[in-house]
Amino acid sequence: MVAAVGLVLILAACGGGGESDTPDTATFDYTQQDATRVSTSTDPKVVLPTIVSAMNGSGSWRVEAQLMVKDVTDDGEQSLVTNISAARSGPGRNIVVTNSSATTGSISGSTSAENRVVDGTRYRRDPNSGEWTVSDTGHAAPWLTIDADVVGQIEASTATISIMELDGEQVFHVTGTVPGVDAAEAVEVFARVDDNLVRKILLTGSAPGSNFGGLLAISERLLPQTVEAHYLEYGRPIVIHVPPDIEKDGVAETQTYLSTINPFSMDIPGDMSQSTRTELIGDRFNGSGGEVLVITEEYLDVETVYVGELAGKVPDVETYARRFEIDLEKDDAYDVVSNEVFTTDSGLDARILRFSESDGAIQWSHLSFFLGDDLGFGATFGAFSARYEEIEESIVETFRTFVILE
Repeated sequence: MVAAVGLVLILAACGGGGESDTPDTATFDYTQQDATRVSTSTDPKVVLPTIVSAMNGSGSWRVEAQLMVKDVTDDGEQSLVTNISAARSGPGRNIVVTNSSATTGSISGSTSAENRVVDGTRYRRDPNSGEWTVSDTGHAAPWLTIDADVVGQIEASTATISIMELDGEQVFHVTGTVPGVDAAEAVEVFARVDDNLVRKILLTGSAPGSNFGGLLAISERLLPQTVEAHYLEYGRPIVIHVPPDIEKDGVAETQTYLSTINPFSMDIPGDMSQSTRTELIGDRFNGSGGEVLVITEEYLDVETVYVGELAGKVPDVETYARRFEIDLEKDDAYDVVSNEVFTTDSGLDARILRFSESDGAIQWSHLSFFLGDDLGFGATFGAFSARYEEIEESIVETFRTFVILE
């Protein structure tokens, strides 16, 4: 099933028709175009290469997308929804996390997957065993949406471009098609006029049922699919890491938590098992004694989340930890015990909050750290009270190992 969701993402250049011949527009040398503003022209031969050049120049971004399949025939109905969270740190370097749910008649199923590409190597995590497989990407085509490669494949001779408003911004609205790619029979691209960067891509097309990893019935005909992808956070520092402990053999005393795209790392107990990833950033680990470690990473819109007591406060580790504490205080299920200054072994200033379930059955420790202007990190380690007392020292030692990677 993992392979399905990796490919389900847009079936890059293999949407039923295999890798297509390069359309007429590819006669342009996109990498050499000047990424200056195109303010008035709506000529596809001018606008398309300028958008591609601007995307190449931006380097990194995140993508939130959704793929939908709805197939209705005389024999019945089947549908699939795949939510996609992805990030790109450069050409051929990306991570894609997907969650899919499907219904065929009265039967429902779901799966998730994580795929990474780093320096020409693909890493794919099995959602059942949690084990990683490694393969050479070879000459695989880039993702149509993750790398925005679809813009460079649109046939200029039949494309149309207008200028419209999207979410309060002036954007180029490109409509066209990618010849020979079933997944991109119809393409819409929305790129902001001010910087030529893509804000949204819509794809309408089709794909064989075999691309969906057994979640949908397989037939000889292609199934209709649509994709809507939104592009976020251009230029944010992103590093796609090789999965940690990928060649781990047996249970070691410790294992490494390594953020998917941020410079965070921490050593955690080796006997904890990683849950299937359902979000692009963050993680969950379960211990043999019932303990749980939940790691969250978030980009804060400070004006939105710093309200009430925190309104106007400078975002830092103290106010970030206080935000977490305020949320606990609002919930009758928890009692806050303490909120104290903490220093990691590498000299990082952090905070540790101690709190418990109101009935005292479960105890928790939470590490808060804040980086830059808007990036927060939290690690929440908890267990039933008796078990917590056994591992409390180990929890503190785990938090001490938290580091920022250079």
